[in-house]
Order: sequence, then structure tokens, then C-alpha cells
Amino acid sequence: MSLTPIQFTQEQVRDIAQVSPGDVRQWRKSVAYLAAKPGKSARFAFSDLVGLALTRELTGTLGARISEIGSGVDALFQALAEARPAHLQGLVAIVERADARLIPAPDLVARQLRSPVFVAPCDPILAEIGARMMPIAPGASQTALPFPPRAVRSGA
Repeated sequence: MSLTPIQFTQEQVRDIAQVSPGDVRQWRKSVAYLAAKPGKSARFAFSDLVGLALTRELTGTLGARISEIGSGVDALFQALAEARPAHLQGLVAIVERADARLIPAPDLVARQLRSPVFVAPCDPILAEIGARMMPIAPGASQTALPFPPRAVRSGA
């Protein structure tokens, strides 16, 4: 029996990944993976959420222009789609102008980099997405009982 992965709507992925509709429209022009998901009825997997959040970090926080690294971001989405969500923990995304890969964080130190790259750890993104998908509500503390508990015998 195979399980069907959860699919998210465009609005859901934008809300969870915290990207604007304008960003997604712009990214679709340069990222073939996203261009293949046209229209309002497009559905996205969990790996796409991670890809959108990582792309937000690359373009927003680091200031990369999607028009220049679109091929690398496309490769990132492909790599994420091939990875199992449970295996993303502890990985870092290495995005070059035209390529990307996911590697274990400890392997980053031994890796020989031959060109400029963007390096983004997946763990903070996964934690951020998890917090938005399953927010933890503050638990109400149990009030004290007005009487002490007593053992009661059953009549059976």
C-alpha cells in the first residue's frame, strides 16, 4: 500500500513558506520546476515548501537575483523533490549559479568548492515550517481540585 503525500494549495505554500504572490510569479519566470506548476489549481509537496523557503532566504536575506541563479534554484527543487522529507534534517543546500545539491552538514567542511555558492542549512527552515504547520498553543494549567481525591470501589 502506497501513501499519497500531502499536497498543498498555492495559497497554503505561500502562507507557510512566507513568500508573496509576486515573488512566486517572478520565480516562475526563471525556475522551470515552478513554471511547470501553473495556475491556481497547482499543488505542491512538502519538499516544495522547503524549496520556496530556501529560495526566499537566497533572494531576500542574501540578495541573490533569481534571474541569475534560476538554474541553480531549479536544481535545488529537483534535489528536494528526490529527497524524502524525513531525510532533510541535518542537510545543507549548496546552490550554485546552474546547479545545486543537498549534503550532510558535517560533509561541508571537507567539500572543495570551486566557485561561489550559497549555502543554506535545512534545519532552521524545517523548524520554521513545522512551527507554522503545527503551532503549539500554550497549555492551560490544570486547576487544583477543591477536594482531595479518594479511591472508590466498584460495586461489580
